[in-house]
Amino acid sequence: MQHEKASFFLGFCFLITIFTANVITTIRPSSYPEPIYQVEGFKSVVFLTFDVLWQKEHLDDILEFLEERRIKAIFFVTGEWLKKNNHEAQKIIDYGHQLGNQTFSHVRLLLMKEEEIEQEIAKFIKLSQELLHYKPTFFRPPYGEYNSRIVRIAGEKDLFTLLWSINVKSLSERETELIISHLEESLHDGAILLCHTSSPKILQTLPEVIDFMEWKGYNVGDPQLIQEYAAKKLPVYGR
Repeated sequence: MQHEKASFFLGFCFLITIFTANVITTIRPSSYPEPIYQVEGFKSVVFLTFDVLWQKEHLDDILEFLEERRIKAIFFVTGEWLKKNNHEAQKIIDYGHQLGNQTFSHVRLLLMKEEEIEQEIAKFIKLSQELLHYKPTFFRPPYGEYNSRIVRIAGEKDLFTLLWSINVKSLSERETELIISHLEESLHDGAILLCHTSSPKILQTLPEVIDFMEWKGYNVGDPQLIQEYAAKKLPVYGR
């Protein structure tokens, strides 16, 4: 009898262990924060983002073009750029666009310790608040390189990690026909486009890209829609 009770107890413990392991396996991935590559649920809407790294070349012309077309975008800058170009950064905000955090010094975060990653992100936030009285909503890891740790740390700083699904920078060196051909194949609902303000042909490429997307029936959505989507979909620790 005692042997049967012992066997039953061991069997019960074994089942509990398996059940617990399955539950943990099931819930663990959904508890990790994720980057945003596209915005689901918006038909015929795409979103425009720019990386502004070391120069301010073309920035004024891009802002004027977007103003004429009534388009809002997110401009990702580094802390080092912001420190040297705070007036240009303020102009981005004054035009109604959002400023994004791309770390202070644009380093490869995958090679850094956790506290170093935290410092890179936090240093940008501190500088942005000091110079602009502005707290960014979005974070983009340099080179698009990330892991769950990087996204988690950004989330702990009240930031959504935003990547892209279409790289316009890689298209900007091509002829117009190739750009349009690539967009024809890759354009999709909720796409997030990556552009670089310093690309040599950006002032030529950008109008062509916008014109083609509008001809295909797409509108460029306000970044506020990304923020609303992310707030519903993803856990951000400070919100």
